[in-house]
Amino acid sequence: MSKKPSYDKLIGAVLKKIDEYNKINSDIKRYNIFNSFSISYEIEENSLYFEIHNTEDTEDLSLTSLSSEQSIRIDIEKLNEVNWLMKTINRFIEKSNESLSKARELAKPHVGILIYDEFTDTYYLNPSSGPILLRTKEIEKEIAATRFDIFSIFINLRSALIGNDNLAEIIGASPKKILDRIKTSIEFIKNCETKLVKIEGIPRYIVNYNEFNNIITYSTFATNDFGPNIITPKRINEKVITASIDRLRDLDKVYAQVRKDEEVSKNMLDLARSLVSKNNPKLFALDESSKLWVLTREGRTTIKNLNILDFLDNDMSEIDFYLN
Repeated sequence: MSKKPSYDKLIGAVLKKIDEYNKINSDIKRYNIFNSFSISYEIEENSLYFEIHNTEDTEDLSLTSLSSEQSIRIDIEKLNEVNWLMKTINRFIEKSNESLSKARELAKPHVGILIYDEFTDTYYLNPSSGPILLRTKEIEKEIAATRFDIFSIFINLRSALIGNDNLAEIIGASPKKILDRIKTSIEFIKNCETKLVKIEGIPRYIVNYNEFNNIITYSTFATNDFGPNIITPKRINEKVITASIDRLRDLDKVYAQVRKDEEVSKNMLDLARSLVSKNNPKLFALDESSKLWVLTREGRTTIKNLNILDFLDNDMSEIDFYLN
């Protein structure tokens, strides 16, 4: 079993990634055409509090309260929380690098949109051709894609890697009551799966529940395989949990896993609805013959950059890569 990294190493790895993200966005800001963001943070003992802001709003910025609703707390002593934060910042970095790359392309002199000011080391809109070129369909798509908000997606997915204390919901409940809640949650997960299987690129949980001789078995895994002819889907977070109906401690384990899968399924369904309805850029198109929602070119790039399935993978740590 590997030794747990020291506090100083974990803090150092996290702050290095935050600095990398802020540096990229500082560069993006020079182009005055894309949204750029900054992560601010404070450390208090074992807690790291962070917020994400538009760079236009970061002057005289301070965390007025470490426990403010806007800030997110990470317990440095808990590796799953640090791993979630590292995964999240890495996705932010990937998205920012995409924006920076597109900004550099649009800033090239032959494009005619931006003009470089050597005194301020920034770019400004070409007054003669910039406004007209910005309204062209392809340029609008490029800009809209870089402004796609990924922050709320990964913030809402925090429960996927960290989890909530769902067991508090069943304190004092009888085994029958817990079983009823488990079955209700499983029904919701399955309903989500039937909807999400029709939408390309969005992960979903496939679950199964059996009850025999007072023993229940709950099996679960996540996948994003898409299409009508899936035989052996890719599986992550695969688990099989058995429990005796008469043992509350066993039922607690099943309940905690089911509720976690339910929360992620709900987040995925909300995400799918948001992305399918998005028109600028349009990420999905309905295939009339199959009635499946397939990714457009812009959608395929967006989903690839989000890389949600790897983000959900509890077995994939992004901490170890930055500790050596």
